[in-house]
Amino acid sequence: MLCLSLVSCWYSDDGGDTISSTAYTPTILSRTELESSITLQEARSITKTGKIYVIGNYLFVNEPHVGFHIINNADPANPVVEKFLTTPGVTDIIFKGESFYINQAVDLVALKFNDALTSVTETKRIENTFPQMLSPDGFYHTTGTDEIVVNWTLNGN
Repeated sequence: MLCLSLVSCWYSDDGGDTISSTAYTPTILSRTELESSITLQEARSITKTGKIYVIGNYLFVNEPHVGFHIINNADPANPVVEKFLTTPGVTDIIFKGESFYINQAVDLVALKFNDALTSVTETKRIENTFPQMLSPDGFYHTTGTDEIVVNWTLNGN
């Protein structure tokens, strides 16, 4: 019975190939678009949150696959959302010294803020460090050589 139920999870078309379908549509950027997409912008509303990172007096609140809300938490009773760091495809960040590192879709990227937190500079990018992003229900999207999946949107939303 167990084997039969597992086999029912996969089904084939007449050609014997596994059929895969997903309830999500990929958001795709070209390599050029991805590499020029990291920008520091004015604060904006937080719509969906991921991990929260504390660095000194700042909180970095991840909006998965979109970027980071940068919040000045010097006065915890009155935190101030100061900036939004747009980084399509991002889910994680780590700080070391004056630099920080993100996973931007398939790339590992090293970045650095200026002292006034008014600009960000990419100091290094290691392409194709990570595998292509899966859909939330576990499917890959076949991309061209210049295409990178940075997010998935539920169909109908």
